[in-house]
Amino acid sequence: MDDNFSSIVSAIMWGRCVNDSVRKFLQFQISVNITAVLITFVSAVASDEEESVLTAVQLLWINIIMDTFAALALATDPASRDVLDRKPDRKTAPLFNVDMRKQIIGQSMYQTFIILLFHFASDKIFSYDKAGKTDQQINAWHAETNTLIFNAFVFAQIFNSINSRRIDNTKNVFSGIHKNPWFIGITLLEIGIQILIVFVGGAAFSVHDMSGRSWGVSIALGFVSLPLGFLIRCIPNGPVEKLFIKLRIMHDPNVLPVLSPERQQWNEAIDTVRDNLQTFANIRGGRVRASSFVKKSRSQRLQEAGIQLPQLLTMVPTLVMSSIGAGWQPQPGSMADPAGSDPSKSSAALFAGEFFFSLLHEAESNFSPQTGQIQIHPDTPKDDPVYAKYGHSQQSPV
Repeated sequence: MDDNFSSIVSAIMWGRCVNDSVRKFLQFQISVNITAVLITFVSAVASDEEESVLTAVQLLWINIIMDTFAALALATDPASRDVLDRKPDRKTAPLFNVDMRKQIIGQSMYQTFIILLFHFASDKIFSYDKAGKTDQQINAWHAETNTLIFNAFVFAQIFNSINSRRIDNTKNVFSGIHKNPWFIGITLLEIGIQILIVFVGGAAFSVHDMSGRSWGVSIALGFVSLPLGFLIRCIPNGPVEKLFIKLRIMHDPNVLPVLSPERQQWNEAIDTVRDNLQTFANIRGGRVRASSFVKKSRSQRLQEAGIQLPQLLTMVPTLVMSSIGAGWQPQPGSMADPAGSDPSKSSAALFAGEFFFSLLHEAESNFSPQTGQIQIHPDTPKDDPVYAKYGHSQQSPV
């Protein structure tokens, strides 16, 4: 880094690019996850054989598209100076903005609807009459229908990855796509592998040869993800954001947080016990030692020190092992005498008599050798007049 202002601008531009790339990938992945889970669950529950419309191998290929290929494609968009035109995000801004939530919900609902529709009503949609058909012909028809559903689902993800290139209300999702050869190459690779799977996958992928009509329908169903994304972006964010806040899908960005994001995750009962023990540990014989009773909260002290709770927990094994290795041993003491043998802090020594004198003139007027003793602080100079008056009564602390 240098002191050139253009370097600062470049760092901000690339920082926003990385943040946008992560959000693009999350928008795409969550849409696929929601759709895949709903389709698998509903179709398996509704099936007499308890089998999902998507097999395990098909889901594995979808998972590769969803994780590996999507991450490479969406994370390789080059930085553009257009990202500098928008206002900076607040520190408390959510990771998923309103536009991303609209796309996730809209795309998931559409994909789930078309897959389940063709799974349960494909015979009526294509007007397939089973009368006069053999079992082999009916099984072949069902196999082709399942292949159509699998093909439509994959192409829906491919076109949705293009739609996920924008996480705002920009209508043109193809803007700058020619500057990212990785995205173009990975998309073409996914299409090629999918075509290869349908033609030669056979029993391994549980696919069947499809007619031209089935190919056209499956690709068309997947392509609808692009115009659907355009229509979703045309919906104004204001009413949608109010609806999300009312349904508690997202928090109101205009309401300030009442709890710190770095708040501790300890159990409240443990916190209460620790606070009480700390209070009693700071009170010695009716006095507040070194004015340490007024303390900041643990979360505030950790936050000012720059220590997060997970970091602190990872340090515990190292601290314990290093302490044992250095020869540390527990010091003798009990709850009755937490200060151990230190006479300046010993509660037992302070309460050896019936009276505790906080000021010297009170001690001089009220002291009685028969009822108690006065404890002189160890740091008091030997030539102090106090030793001349009370030094003869100083005893070793209890």
